[in-house]
Amino acid sequence: WVLEQQPGPVNWARYNPAPLPGMVRLWTLEAMAHGAELLCYFRWRQAPFAQEQMHAGLLRPDSVDDLGAHEARRVAAEIAALPNAGHRAKQAALVFDYTSAWVTDIMPQGQGFSALRVAFEHYSALRRAGLDVDIVPPQADLTGYAMVVLPCQPIVSDGLIERVAALTCPVLIGPRSGSKTADFAIPSNLAPGPLQDIVPLKVVRVESLRGVPVQWIDHVETELEQELPGLYRHGSLRYLAHYPDAGELNRIVALLATEAGLAVITLPEGLRISRIGELVFAFNYCAAALELPNGIIGQLLLGGARLEPAGVAVGRPA
Repeated sequence: WVLEQQPGPVNWARYNPAPLPGMVRLWTLEAMAHGAELLCYFRWRQAPFAQEQMHAGLLRPDSVDDLGAHEARRVAAEIAALPNAGHRAKQAALVFDYTSAWVTDIMPQGQGFSALRVAFEHYSALRRAGLDVDIVPPQADLTGYAMVVLPCQPIVSDGLIERVAALTCPVLIGPRSGSKTADFAIPSNLAPGPLQDIVPLKVVRVESLRGVPVQWIDHVETELEQELPGLYRHGSLRYLAHYPDAGELNRIVALLATEAGLAVITLPEGLRISRIGELVFAFNYCAAALELPNGIIGQLLLGGARLEPAGVAVGRPA
């Protein structure tokens, strides 16, 4: 719960019975912005017994409305007042499955290397650029997306390769993709295994590095030229042959997004935006107030250009 910084004892009476907007409200509106049709709060009432006594609910243990109930009631009225949201924009698809995480957990081939971590870092870079991201499984239909990212997909199915090959949008294939067969072996044609059918590139050696920004390098054999250091392009497909730091990943995301015709907005730390239908949502996850960058929202329907901590603004595009 976010309170103002003030000298002396906190005057708790200021925050009851009408508390400041908080995270329950933010999370509810963010779920709506991500296309949720139903939201179920866990939990209705704080348990007075067993191991979860300290987990808050919408109601206190004595069945009196707690802070969450005030927020839920308020945000329900706000959602009812907003226009119909419509469908979520299909901007960036990030392909992830837990098999990839298990493969890299079992054999990381470098301290700290994890498909889950790599996926999270790619997701963060996409969100920092102000893009809407759908996390989808390898079996998903990828048509209609403006760009597709496979951060780390060690085991690649024939179906996924066919779907990627059919795309005309920019596609980023991350390090170690195609590096294992379904039997957890090195492909007979070496990594990226069956992906070589669509990207003419062969990984002949790999190495992990310690104490440097680039933590992983794939040594490759290919006639493709590097678009950026370690980034090889073949038509709309790109293979990233190393583990990038955050700054480099930001540049790669901006490159693909611009090619895809998506507006790249460099967001300040803690600010997230999401679009659904004709609505744009902005969320402040910072502990300090933020000013919305120009051009994100035109007509404001909820909130203002200055977002307090846990604040939300909703409007139509500029």
